[in-house]
Order: sequence, then structure tokens, then C-alpha cells
Amino acid sequence: TAALSTRPEGGRGPALLALDLDRFQAVNDSTGIATGDGVLTRVARRIAGAVPRGATVARISGDEFAVLLPDGSSAEAVAARLLELIGRPYAVNGHAVTLSVSIGLALAPEHGEDADALLRSASIALHAAEADGKNKSRMFEPGMQARASSRQSLETDLRAAVALNKVELRKAMAVEQFEVHYQPQIELASGRLTGFEALVRWRHPVRGMVGPDLFIPIAEEIGLIGLLGDWVMHTACRTAAGWPVPRHGEPLRVAVNVSPLQLRERRALVASVADALAMSGLPAERLEVEITESALMGDAHETLKAIKALGVSLSLDDFGTGYSSLSQLAHYPFDRLKIDRSFVRELPAGSEAGARGSAHAQWMIQAIASLGHGLGMSTIAEGVETDLQAELVRQAGVTDIQGYLVARPTHEHAIAALIARLDKPRSHVLPFPQE
Repeated sequence: TAALSTRPEGGRGPALLALDLDRFQAVNDSTGIATGDGVLTRVARRIAGAVPRGATVARISGDEFAVLLPDGSSAEAVAARLLELIGRPYAVNGHAVTLSVSIGLALAPEHGEDADALLRSASIALHAAEADGKNKSRMFEPGMQARASSRQSLETDLRAAVALNKVELRKAMAVEQFEVHYQPQIELASGRLTGFEALVRWRHPVRGMVGPDLFIPIAEEIGLIGLLGDWVMHTACRTAAGWPVPRHGEPLRVAVNVSPLQLRERRALVASVADALAMSGLPAERLEVEITESALMGDAHETLKAIKALGVSLSLDDFGTGYSSLSQLAHYPFDRLKIDRSFVRELPAGSEAGARGSAHAQWMIQAIASLGHGLGMSTIAEGVETDLQAELVRQAGVTDIQGYLVARPTHEHAIAALIARLDKPRSHVLPFPQE
């Protein structure tokens, strides 16, 4: 507290940085606690070496640190340096580990006049950085407090909603608040409909439709993702089992996302998939299980092998944004790579002139498509919104697309009509019949 009352001549007041290592539990799970402890020791050294003289470094909990800077003028520069340093690879006990960190910053006295208030503000800013995608820093803003309170309220509502849906599921009745919407996937070479991705939505009685980017992280943090994921798996399989078979194609697949936290509970996840198939009557070859790259940091191989043994296919979601290496990719039994929408977003939407400025994105998409082809995998580009984007990813070698160009995610009650609309003989993906 004494340090907070001092202000260097000509400088800013003190600053507090709150740091949290992103997804560090996956490091312990995949390499062991001893290696994890070794990584933490090296992280602490890098932090100490990055801060200016007179700064105080403290470890708050297992993978959380705090830095008190006497002069807050350098706070943003120190945060940027920490992001870069902590993100460099670590070699510990024969393991190569890559980390990222989220950082929240707060200044005294603007954001807190005592240590507790300043730490609270820095923690709120840290949560904002994590909610914004992790691996970044955020300075505290007054509006963050209201958003933090709103998030706490959302967490309380989520607990109640999941508990309600648990009761409804046991009674085999309609779900009260959660819904699964489905977005179609199209094969570029033929233009035929091949399946749908299942996307959970929360129809909140007061807030309206809440997107998964808001409530899935909360469900993971408060231990409800297993229950929610099990419900989505059963619902998607039951719904897909009733879809009509297209006249110009084969029976449609359904792709269901699985959280990295679900992968850690191998028996529960494998049982969930097996039960969903058995109860719905959906053939295993029509189910695709999707995981993100971050899940590969944990011990996912045996779990994925067990799921694959059920006869379902596996896809790696958001490829190109995470931690997977080429050796990992060849080691896991994936059938499909999903190219992250961030690459597609960089492609021009409707101007050939703009294509020259997106050469890097198109090169990345082509590289991923070539990699998938070389490993015997199909590829699908997410977030395709225009005819030009579809044509560019086709030229890059991508086999399938998904996005608003085809259709927005649709409620299960409207799936039959959507299948009929898209079930047309076409030799090329363009154009799509519109509603």
C-alpha cells in the first residue's frame, strides 16, 4: 500500500499487472506436474527479467502472477514485453512447451487507491483480456466492472438453466432454454449438401438469444460443460437420425463440437458418444466429432482413438490458430481439417482488386489444404460469405465450405425445408438457391 502512495517525479502513479497463463492445466495434463512446475519456474524468471528495476513480482496462485510497477508510464510496454517473452518456447525435461498469457493492467489511484482495489481492477481487466481471446493485455476501463457483474449474473442463470435442462432431459421432454441450430456444409466440387454442424444456442428468458462465445467459457469454468456437451451430443444425433436423405446425395452427417475439458474425462465422453448413437439409431459414420487445436496440448490421443473406434469421424476445428504441429497432426486420427474463419475473413468479399491484398491469407489456406490432402484428410473453410470467397478457397484446394453464403445456422424445425432448398443437382457450387 505504501508503494501506491508514491508517484515518480514527472511520471505516472504505480501500475499493477495481473497475469494468468492461458490453458496451463493442459501442460500439466500432457507433460506431468514436474514438467509443469519447471515451466512455471522459467516463467517466473522471464517475468523478473522483463520488468524494470524497483518492480515487485509475486506469484498469486499456481499459474497467476502479479507485477507492481512504481512508475505506471511503462505499464503497456512491460505488458507487451511479457507477452512476447512468455510466448517463447520452453524446453523442460525433454518436452517442448509453448505458452501464452493474458494480462490485466490497472493504475493507481485512477483504478484503485489501495492494494485490494487495484488488484480487483487488474483482475477485471485480466478477465476482459481472456474473454477477448486470450494472449493479450487490457487496461482497466470503468465499463468492465458492469460487464463483470453481467457475467456473474449470466453464470448464475446458466447454472439454473443447465439444471433445468438436466431435469427435462431425464424426462425426455423438450428443452426449456437451450437449442441446437444447424449450419449446412457443402462439397465444392459437386455443390451437394453433405451435412450440418450442430451449434448450441441459449434462448435466455430476459437476454434473448445468447451466443456460445459468451456462455461456453462460463460452462467450462463452473464445471457444467460435461452436462451441456452430453445434452448437445444426444440432441444432435437424435435430430440427424430423422433428416431426409437428399435425392442428389448421400445420408447427411452431423458435426458436434467437444470441449477440451470433455476430452479429459475419457470414459464419460466415449460413453456419451456411444449412448447418443445407440439411443438415436444414428449410424456412426454419420457423426463427426470436432475438437479444437488447444485440446491437443492435453493427453487426447487415447480418447480420440476410443471415439474413432466407435466408427465416427474426427475433425480438427479452427486449424491454423492453435498449438498443433505437423508431427501431432500425423499422429492423431483426424479425417478433416477445418480452416479457421479468420483466414477466410481476410479474403476479399466481392472485389477482384482486393484479392491482391489478401495473398497471404490465400497462401495460408492453400498450404493447409495441401497439408490435409497429403495426410488423406478433407478440408472445410468456415465463414464463407460471398461467391468470390467460395471461388478463392476452391482454387486453393479446399474441398468443402460452410458459412452465410450457403445458409445461417437454422433451427431443427426448419431443417427439412433447408435440405429441400439445397438438394439440387449442380456441377458447381455457385450459385446457391436463396430463400
